Amino acid sequence: MAVYEFLKELYFKGRLSLWESHAMTIIVTAIFATVAAFLTIKLADGLVKESQRARLKVTSIIKHLFDAVILINERGIIENVNPAAERMFGYSYKELMGCNLKMLMPEPFASEHDGYLQQFLTTRIPKIIGKTRREVLGKRANGDVFPMDLVVSEIMNNGRSEFIGIVRDMTDYKRAELEIAELRQIELQRLSTLQCELEMATRVQKNMLPSNFPLYPQCKEFDVFASMVPAREIGGDFYDVFLMDDDKLFVAIGDVSGKGVSAALYMAQCMAHLRMLSLHESRPHKILRKLNNLLCENNACGMFITLCCGVLDVKTGEFVYSNAGHNPPLSNAINGCFEFLPVLKSIVLGYMRDVKYNSLTVQLNPGSAVFLYTDGVTEAENIQQDLFSDERLLSVLDGSKEINAQKIIGLVNTEIGLFTEGCEQSDDITMLTLHYLGDKHS
Repeated sequence: MAVYEFLKELYFKGRLSLWESHAMTIIVTAIFATVAAFLTIKLADGLVKESQRARLKVTSIIKHLFDAVILINERGIIENVNPAAERMFGYSYKELMGCNLKMLMPEPFASEHDGYLQQFLTTRIPKIIGKTRREVLGKRANGDVFPMDLVVSEIMNNGRSEFIGIVRDMTDYKRAELEIAELRQIELQRLSTLQCELEMATRVQKNMLPSNFPLYPQCKEFDVFASMVPAREIGGDFYDVFLMDDDKLFVAIGDVSGKGVSAALYMAQCMAHLRMLSLHESRPHKILRKLNNLLCENNACGMFITLCCGVLDVKTGEFVYSNAGHNPPLSNAINGCFEFLPVLKSIVLGYMRDVKYNSLTVQLNPGSAVFLYTDGVTEAENIQQDLFSDERLLSVLDGSKEINAQKIIGLVNTEIGLFTEGCEQSDDITMLTLHYLGDKHS
């Protein structure tokens, strides 16, 4: 106004009378006040509309919330609820308005609620209010008590405390938890049963493999020892040793494709066929051909077996062997030091019918040994994922100069343990050593 008076006097140069000057000031002031009032009302209307829109939006959100929302005052009286609260507790909006919140609680919580609320208002020490979600019990209109998840927050309205609670019905969650717990218990029982069955299957498999060494203490012409360390409870490797007659010893070692129970069953089938075929045939390549045809029958699962077998004439030391896709055996019979015996190319058992196999012969002298093994030996890995390898196996056998059957296998097992440095075993490790001592009566 001071600026206005200055500009007015400057413009009229004092020619206005006192009444004219006051009249003009009143008119200008009224104009400015009217414009300011109009702008203020315009701004206020905008703020009111914005507030109404925000309120409607919040109301709409609360109305459509899945969770129940309950607003109470500092005396615990319900002032507002959303439709979810009506559905959850089974009361209508009118039945809830103006009632104490404790009507929605079972005893003893209902009787204690007002005291909790008053204690908070007095001490401001929260037990539920302002805390994270916690599980409490609610009561429906029909008297049913149910578990619910509750969050309570304090809000200030015109200087007085109000409390807003957000409630989620946990009945379905609890039912699901109970069902999951029951299913987990059933699963644990089934796993326990399966574990017992696996342990039984492991014992059965071990009993199928010759293990009571020396197997034929009455036979002084040879010494044989074998071991199988499965990577799982049940392995797919196998070996067999038995006398075909008084003069011929049959030895075999094999590796079934896959692991577990299916491989063990296929292994048992193979061992049964081997024993049956050996009753009528002593030539290894003939045994393999007949065994292959038997395994090809009803082999819808597509499993196969690699196998190396041989027949030792305990009187002469002649060892006739045949190979079906298996690792070549090692022997020190030819040059006095261990080396890989020659094998002819051949296909695995169970893959194709009417495959022809061939036999080779090596002459064992007293003190000679034959070492049979599966690929779990040479493919054992250390922490750097290096393989034990054929070369390392050959070096271990040839460097030891050991020919005792059991000690040879013990030595190789020790070297594998040192090489792998405790790494988890990934494949079955199976070995068989045949030590020829010679005919004591010759």
